[in-house]
Amino acid sequence: MGILDKLLGRTKDTGSDVADKTEDAAGDAWDTTKDAADDAAHKAHDVADDATEKLDGAADDAGDAAGAAHDAASDPTGS
Repeated sequence: MGILDKLLGRTKDTGSDVADKTEDAAGDAWDTTKDAADDAAHKAHDVADDATEKLDGAADDAGDAAGAAHDAASDPTGS
């Protein structure tokens, strides 16, 4: 094998190594991005759940207040 063949072989090996490393880096970047998006979606869901629970509680409180106001209006003497 001549020197030119050796150089071409090394270039081919180096190019293949670079391609493998690039593919690995792209895969890692995808995993990181996917994990971050998944975490953000879970956090947004948790925030929405908390807000829904607070609104539900506020609606219950408003319903209780309306019921008490209705009762007071229906029986102003409290008998």
